[in-house]
Amino acid sequence: MTVIMFMALILFVDYIGLLNGANNHFYDLFFRLRGPRESAKQVVIIAIDDKTLEKLGRWPIRRLHYASLLKWLREADAVAFDIIIAEPSADDAALQESVKQHGRVVFPVVINDRMAVTYPVIASARDRAGHIYLEQGIDGVVREVYHTLLYKNSFLPSFSSITFENATGKKFRRTMPGYFQGQKVNITQSDRMNINYCGGPGTFERISFSEVLEGIYPPSYFKNRICLVGVTAPGVREILLTPYSQDRKGTPGVEIHANILNTLLLGNAIHVAPYWIGWLSTIPLTLLSFLCFLRMSEVRTAVLVSLMLLCLAAIAYMLFSVFNVWLAPSIFFFTIPSVFLISYAFKFNEAVGRLDRAYMTVAPHLRWRKDHDSQKPSEQGVKGLLTPGGIYSKAQVLGDITDQLIFEKQLTDTAIFSDVQGVLLFGPGRMSVLANNFGAMLCKENAVDIRSVDTFMKDIANFVLDKVDVENIPERLYSGEHHVTFNVSLPSPERKFFKLNASPLTIQGESYPLFVLSDITTVKELEMLKSHMVSLVSHEIKTPLLSIEGFSEMLCDTLEGEMKGYAVIVQKESARLIRFLNTFLDISRIEGGQQPITLAPVMLSHAAKEVAHELRPVAEENGITIRAEMPEEISSVMIDRDLTKQCLINLIENAIKYSPPGKDVIIRLVEEIDHVRTEIIDHGMGIREEEVDMVFEKFYRAHSGDTRNIQGSGLGLTFVKEAVGAQGGKVSVKSRYGEGSKFSIVFPKTHKREGG
Repeated sequence: MTVIMFMALILFVDYIGLLNGANNHFYDLFFRLRGPRESAKQVVIIAIDDKTLEKLGRWPIRRLHYASLLKWLREADAVAFDIIIAEPSADDAALQESVKQHGRVVFPVVINDRMAVTYPVIASARDRAGHIYLEQGIDGVVREVYHTLLYKNSFLPSFSSITFENATGKKFRRTMPGYFQGQKVNITQSDRMNINYCGGPGTFERISFSEVLEGIYPPSYFKNRICLVGVTAPGVREILLTPYSQDRKGTPGVEIHANILNTLLLGNAIHVAPYWIGWLSTIPLTLLSFLCFLRMSEVRTAVLVSLMLLCLAAIAYMLFSVFNVWLAPSIFFFTIPSVFLISYAFKFNEAVGRLDRAYMTVAPHLRWRKDHDSQKPSEQGVKGLLTPGGIYSKAQVLGDITDQLIFEKQLTDTAIFSDVQGVLLFGPGRMSVLANNFGAMLCKENAVDIRSVDTFMKDIANFVLDKVDVENIPERLYSGEHHVTFNVSLPSPERKFFKLNASPLTIQGESYPLFVLSDITTVKELEMLKSHMVSLVSHEIKTPLLSIEGFSEMLCDTLEGEMKGYAVIVQKESARLIRFLNTFLDISRIEGGQQPITLAPVMLSHAAKEVAHELRPVAEENGITIRAEMPEEISSVMIDRDLTKQCLINLIENAIKYSPPGKDVIIRLVEEIDHVRTEIIDHGMGIREEEVDMVFEKFYRAHSGDTRNIQGSGLGLTFVKEAVGAQGGKVSVKSRYGEGSKFSIVFPKTHKREGG
């Protein structure tokens, strides 16, 4: 609600024009950053300058000189006098004749002090007269012009638009008089145009009025030119400001009219984006910024705000300089920092609220509590923090917490330096920081150097039971990886098994690797006993099963009729039980680290093709087609070939088993940057979403009416997971119930391809 109210306030502020000053500043700045642009060569200014006044006399000069000027400018496309000729003079007849002979002369029309429209005294020029009013902003800068005025039923086109029509023969598209009917205001303006200035004073070619009369420039020089005649002499000329007047140096009115005419000729007026575009952009940007700022840290938010303002400024400048479109940026420059402050206030208030809640949570759990008679209830949030009573009450709670932290430290030190666990701590410089007596004794007895984390890991590697990259553990801890655990067997002072738990402590942005040795001798001995018992029992069961299988095969060959059917059932079931026991024993050996694994570079495509060939008869019996999709060349992986083939066989047999006839099973190999992925895809029954994470558990089988009659032990996928993991790979599954499943095995490449 606060953000919505703030957005409404911003839009209101922008609507009533309080941001106009900033927008005008950016508007003028963009002109100066863009720099001068090349003007239309056909526009030339005939300047009544100091030199002209010295030769022709004081201002105003005789109109006979204007008549003479028109003779020299007879080949010009148009001549426009930015000079008011409202009072009669003796030279008007000569000027009238020159205007008539030239035929393309424009004079200004004005509204005098008595609010009457004053036309030029040259009657023949009244049809080609235009108003010379320039719209000045509140800061006095001329940025726009209205090409059409209506005053007391007088329809007044602008001076520049009439000049444009006379010079080019084109009709200026303006608002027609009917548009103004029914309007009761004194003066109505329309056809607004933002002037695209070419540059500051002196941008257009300027020729002295007197030099033209002296014949320095022949009439042919002005052929196909548009001549604007105006006063530029200091003290006489009208001084106006433009976006290029950063030093407050004024520009003659005639040159501003030249810029307006140039804008019409080139058709590059500055188009002002409507208010609603800025508002529609501001509303979603404000909401999105507020949501982002609430989720980011203050430093990142400040950086993001700076980048957003730079991007918005760059976009506004590009629209202005490249596309001649003005999108006022002040609303963005005002909104984004304001949203940042509001979000900061929200987060600050939330942080203080959390502090209050933490105080309320901690206080009841203090092991001892001090009674503060003078303590009074304080207000919550920022207001409570800023009041003296609130600060005092929080300081009292912090004092209680500090006392208890000191107690907790002493208690923790006592626990760390006990003889229950071995504790070793190394610092950011990789040297030893702390070692309790039990940990130091174990390392000394087994010749493990604990002066640095590198020497410790090098020596402890001789006692590691698990397959783990011990030498790489310090780098993993210093990079922030948490909780690396492996088992070690230390022979001295007596053989015991320990679980070594390694984790980083982060203090003030620095990592301190912590190693804790926990005695698991009893647990390890029980595991070894369990493994031995499982192996013993399994072998004891396997031996008679082999005999049963052998004898049942013999009976199948000798018996006939119903008895042979019974023998076949016995043979199949005994074979199934033997496969079950073999799989169970394989899993147990892999889990216990007793399975022999021979790693060598292998082309998975060869192994996959062999498996597909071996299982094709089984698939065809079930009406299933096996398709192999793999590239001709693929990187090798470091695996145990036979163990991996057995994993592929298990997955493909499962795919065949759970697919209805007429479907296909796909074996797909995909080479990635660092890995080779093998995918087994079926279009069978699929797995329910709630069961996907359990399919690799021992003895687990999906509970579905569709799979009730399909035989299985629930160990095949467990074997795949353990066998792939033992080789350094990973297995995963994606499935949609009723559509099929995709099992993926990923092994790292033997070496990374160049450019890959």
